[in-house]
Amino acid sequence: MGLYRIEDGALTPVESTRFAEDDIRERADLQRMLREAIGVVVPGAMVLAEEFSDWEDSRRRIDLLCLDEDANLVVVELKRGETGAHMELQALRYAAMVSGMTFARAVSAHERFLSAREAEADAEERILGFLGWDEPDEDTFARDVRIVLVAADFSTEITTTVLWLIERGLDIRCVRMYPHRLGDQTLVSVEQVIPLPSAEAYQVRLREKSVGARESRLGKRCFTGYWFFNVGEHDGPGNHRSWDDSREHGFLSAGGKSVEQIVGLRPGDRVLAYRNGHGYVGAGVVTTKATHWQDFEVDGRGIGDLSLMRPLPPPGGDRARQEHFVGIRWLKTVDRGQAVKAAFRRPTACRIRDHALVAEVLAGLSLDGTDWPG
Repeated sequence: MGLYRIEDGALTPVESTRFAEDDIRERADLQRMLREAIGVVVPGAMVLAEEFSDWEDSRRRIDLLCLDEDANLVVVELKRGETGAHMELQALRYAAMVSGMTFARAVSAHERFLSAREAEADAEERILGFLGWDEPDEDTFARDVRIVLVAADFSTEITTTVLWLIERGLDIRCVRMYPHRLGDQTLVSVEQVIPLPSAEAYQVRLREKSVGARESRLGKRCFTGYWFFNVGEHDGPGNHRSWDDSREHGFLSAGGKSVEQIVGLRPGDRVLAYRNGHGYVGAGVVTTKATHWQDFEVDGRGIGDLSLMRPLPPPGGDRARQEHFVGIRWLKTVDRGQAVKAAFRRPTACRIRDHALVAEVLAGLSLDGTDWPG
């Protein structure tokens, strides 16, 4: 859409330009300006952090991490170019990686943000004041993550992907910032192009109807090719499973009624490991069928010969219900503090039929389909 000025009773087009031509840099200029006026692209939001990278791979940085008035996180990804350069894929990865952020972590990130700007305000007070809260509410904080893509323009690949994601319930938006030159001034037009503001409510209703119809038509969703496995670790007395043991020696185990579930695993199956109270902590490939603990070996050594952090349960009772093990070749494991917060299933081991869940966990673990054998 062009920009015009009224001159001598006529419409005169304002010359369009490019940010690069006007020596307006992406991070040092555009990002800095939006940081100080985030409402231009995300109305009703505050900036929590800039260049946020609270994970191991410091190369991955969120341009601006924000918080909206409903206590949802907002990932703002910025490109000064006119194609977007796969920014939607980056933003999806970042959204998954911050989805488990707690209020305390948000305060810590905001403290670093304020410190870098030499601001003396109290980070927790600023966040509570913005939300209108008297005290932190972990149950309400960061229940969802929104995505806002900001660029001079967007390629057809990006717009097609964004529309598809919107149909499937993701809150993702494209905001176009396009520069114009008027004399010695640079003007910027800003407009949300997807979804169109005038049609947003209608699109929400249409999306809900489409999702409901699709689920009704398909009934049971198809298997994703990934298994969920609850490592079941807890800190109470009597616990005999340790995530540290599993990741170090390459195995998963289950006993009691859960043996019926673990025997369903076969060599080559892909597994996403979930740690109670924390989230997804690993992804790996099954290397052996389920075996009774007395017959299971790791590099030729029996389980009883390993130096485990947690002792095995005492033998007794029905052998078929005693602890069984499967070997795992881990592709990625993380500590509890870096666990990917996402939905979980109650059985110890089960097939995952939620494709969005798999995508979210893999992104949070910095994995994709190419990382897996076969």
